[in-house]
Amino acid sequence: MDHISRFPDGVLHHILSFLPTKDVLRTSILSKRWKLVLDTYPILDFSWGDCAGQSSDAMYSENASDEYRQMLTKFMNYVDTSIFRFCKYKFSMQKFKLFLVLPDLELSSHLDKWVQKVIENGAKEVDFGIDLPGYLHFKKPYSMPDAIFAAKSVTVLKLFGCNVKLEESFCIKLHSLQKLALKEVQMDDHLLRRIVTCCPLLEDISLRFCWGLKKIQVFELLRLKKFEIYSHLSKPESVEIKSPSLESFHCSFTVRSVKPIVSVDACQGLKSLILSGSFVTELLLQDLVPKFHVLESLRVGDCPVLKKVKISSWRLKSLEIHSCENIMDIEINTPNLLSCKYCGSVVPVSLINAPSCHWQVEFSLMNTLDILWYMTLKEFLAKLNQLVYLHVYVYLTTIMSSLNLEDLSNNASPYVVDNVVLTVHSASPIMTYANFMDGLFFFSRPKNLFIRSTDEQKRYVEYLCGFSKRALSCCNHRKVKCWRHDLKEVKLGSFVESADGMVDYNRMTSSFFWLVKGHTHCKMEWEL
Repeated sequence: MDHISRFPDGVLHHILSFLPTKDVLRTSILSKRWKLVLDTYPILDFSWGDCAGQSSDAMYSENASDEYRQMLTKFMNYVDTSIFRFCKYKFSMQKFKLFLVLPDLELSSHLDKWVQKVIENGAKEVDFGIDLPGYLHFKKPYSMPDAIFAAKSVTVLKLFGCNVKLEESFCIKLHSLQKLALKEVQMDDHLLRRIVTCCPLLEDISLRFCWGLKKIQVFELLRLKKFEIYSHLSKPESVEIKSPSLESFHCSFTVRSVKPIVSVDACQGLKSLILSGSFVTELLLQDLVPKFHVLESLRVGDCPVLKKVKISSWRLKSLEIHSCENIMDIEINTPNLLSCKYCGSVVPVSLINAPSCHWQVEFSLMNTLDILWYMTLKEFLAKLNQLVYLHVYVYLTTIMSSLNLEDLSNNASPYVVDNVVLTVHSASPIMTYANFMDGLFFFSRPKNLFIRSTDEQKRYVEYLCGFSKRALSCCNHRKVKCWRHDLKEVKLGSFVESADGMVDYNRMTSSFFWLVKGHTHCKMEWEL
């Protein structure tokens, strides 16, 4: 017998808890000892999607084949046997997880029975998810048994794809509940308030894409640390949280017509704030942010109404602004900011006071670029003290025909950037891409350039690397020299062991190029 097998069951159970479910099940064939260990393993994880191996069409169809239904019945019998064996021998259940994709609710009686048995066993964590085809999922979901809300021992409760209704006389007994996560669950405001009132130990509440909620109120939870709500179907009117212990608040509404009243003013201990949706305006940010004196992380994204971001905070350490399509102006006064990420399609006018901040900037461009765009970008980047990452997505059929270097010159030296990533979707000739690089490299000197590895991009890599190997005469009659004259050497990332982890481009064979996945890494050395 190996030494590991001699460990106590509790130690082996702890080791198994770090493995995927499939790997845990495989241990039963190692020996009789491991089979016995698995029989008492306190984590029961049944995910039908992983076991079925069926296409999504088969799994989410009301007209499921007989073969599929037979497989499903066999799987449910396996769950049945496992649960009843566990309960029969009075093994203690730490966690029960079930995810089923059903063509209909004919077998729902099995689900009711499982819930009852799991609760009777005293499970600490319950993760229960039922997915149904199309209209059934939203119009007639599975009704969760009341017993789940009388589970005194449950500390973590996660529900997905079900309807929750309780009689007014029913007594909720989730006295140990610390985390509640509801996803695509149908319930009303009154029930949510009842649950919150009866669960004083709640620390984490997550409401994702639930429907039936209009006025969300969470009051008097003295231990609440995190609250998040995401919605893309329902149209809540208000979200009001009053909890002095709250540290993290995430609020996202993807329906553009939804503009709920969001109130978290009473949460003075808030450290992380994420806002997304049409309800986010310049006035909202100016009103909210100053109220949170210990706020360290702010993320604003997908806010179509937002045109200007004005933030002033001495405590803020992390800031992210992404996918705000109409944003034109950024004013940041955050002297202790350590990291900032900006993702958008517009180069904003900016006023920035963040001397120690590391910046990540991403642009997604759909229109033809001109000299003004390059100059605006240069001015924007000039205000960033430490730009460590620049990613440019270009979706173009034409980039401007040529650039006049004298027009771009303003006596400012190019900026050294640690990492530049290029993802260019263009069917244009090679010289069109070259014109784009002229503008990009005029104001930047990337130490590392990553170009997406595709059929289309291969010729651009060849074009770029060739300049470090040839004598240049392109700027003999110009006062301003182009970037090609400053480029000393280009090396490409290699999967082959070498002294510096790189290989010269000339040593890279055509077949080796196709081994590079994702992006080709160009290590660039400049005359600075």
